[in-house]
Amino acid sequence: MEPTSFFSENNPTLFPIEMNVDIADYLQCAFQALKKDPGIFDAITNDLDQHALERKRERLTEAEWVRRQTLELCLECPGSDSVGGELTLGTGRPRMGAEEVYLFILLRGYLSSVTDRQACERIRDSITVRAFYNNQFSGKTIPARSTIHENIQAVSMETRERILALQQRMVLEEGLDDFSELTLDSTAVRANSVWPSESGIIRDLLERAFHRSQLLNRRYFVPNLMPWYVPQWLKEVRKCHFAISTASGKGANRKRRKQYQRLYNKAGKVISHLQSELGKHREGHYGAILKPSLEARLRKDLSSIEAALNTAEEVIAYSVERICNGNSVPYSEKVISLSDGSAAMIIKGDREPVIGYRPQVCRSRNGFVTALHVPEGNAADSPQLYSMVLKSIQNTNTVPESVSTDDGYSSGTGFELVKSIPGIKKVSLSGAKGKRLITEEDWFSEDLSELRRNRSAVESLIFVLKYVFNFGRVRRRGIEAVRQELMEKAIAYNFMRMVHLRTERRKQIPLVA
Repeated sequence: MEPTSFFSENNPTLFPIEMNVDIADYLQCAFQALKKDPGIFDAITNDLDQHALERKRERLTEAEWVRRQTLELCLECPGSDSVGGELTLGTGRPRMGAEEVYLFILLRGYLSSVTDRQACERIRDSITVRAFYNNQFSGKTIPARSTIHENIQAVSMETRERILALQQRMVLEEGLDDFSELTLDSTAVRANSVWPSESGIIRDLLERAFHRSQLLNRRYFVPNLMPWYVPQWLKEVRKCHFAISTASGKGANRKRRKQYQRLYNKAGKVISHLQSELGKHREGHYGAILKPSLEARLRKDLSSIEAALNTAEEVIAYSVERICNGNSVPYSEKVISLSDGSAAMIIKGDREPVIGYRPQVCRSRNGFVTALHVPEGNAADSPQLYSMVLKSIQNTNTVPESVSTDDGYSSGTGFELVKSIPGIKKVSLSGAKGKRLITEEDWFSEDLSELRRNRSAVESLIFVLKYVFNFGRVRRRGIEAVRQELMEKAIAYNFMRMVHLRTERRKQIPLVA
């Protein structure tokens, strides 16, 4: 790639020196986008303000609680904010500005993280990032990673989607794509979780509940739940899990069944005892005199203990049904992950099952992500067809002439809804299911045959997303956090795609002597 100079008389530069790295081109392109929609900074600022107001409300609630617990000799100071009234932000400690937050959203999409050790070292050792800071924030240092994380998390998903829509407007204005052709596909993304086993899930749930029950006094100055024989029972549960996991050879199924029955017995004793103790202590725990923040955390911990015990009972119930009674249990009724309750078992055709998510991706002809959605669970593709096409039209402000998908999206309702959108002339559904919805004349027409041949292009997009932008496995947990992470990676990919097509366009311009 040729060195890129960012000096310009009419355009303030991001970098005071000549850069020859992809990340410099990436950041240059991303900040140029803001000229098309400066309101993105306002949206980020508004998100940060809302987060700051929520934090201020928490502080005022704490102060009000302390005031009520102490004997005051004077009335409340005039002009002070009221917890119940409308809050306003005053002049406090300096915080990250919208431009800085935007920068780290871009870096997290590009590097997959801005908080782990490798990403932090890469950012702090980057000449590009240091040059940006020296040029844009004279004398300012890169914030601590906890500060970066808190501010990035305050930015709403709507703001991220606005950035994705802004990219489409840039692409259209520069003629990098006309969005006349749209291809849809879904893919399996691995969650930040290990492969589940029923014995391991039961063990982990019980150990989580017991561990938290023994931290109540240290954290909240309330009595812990009485341990009684729970440590010994948990030790037996761990032994059973180990024996189940390592059973092999002749008679392995019989050995596993015997160990599972022993595990059910010991786990049932743990659940029964802790539930009894929780019932005895609940009233006293909820009546403890604690600061509002501590009280909220105590209630959350007690609820998590109760939820862990109830979930363990559910797992034992369907495990008995499978192990002892020989009946299969649908994945939708199973606990798939303890670390990420939003993850699901994703099964696509004959491929290896994945614990994770199933994002829906729209691709334009020249390889841009025009829409992205992560549904909950292992959602079928067919109900997503119409909504994804509408989302792509909204982001690009362009109605495609043709829409192409595989037979997973085949449904009579979705097919007719997409065909009814004014401006869409061709809708191609591959596979046997799609063929049943399309007339024989249309199926063998040159236009639909060409769309079916070109549909595999979306596979190359997903390959690049997965293996270049780490789209294939998420770091964060929970559906909302995963949606943010995958959206940031799609944004990073689109900006890099714009940089690539601009470079290719410049190469095609003949040199003038």
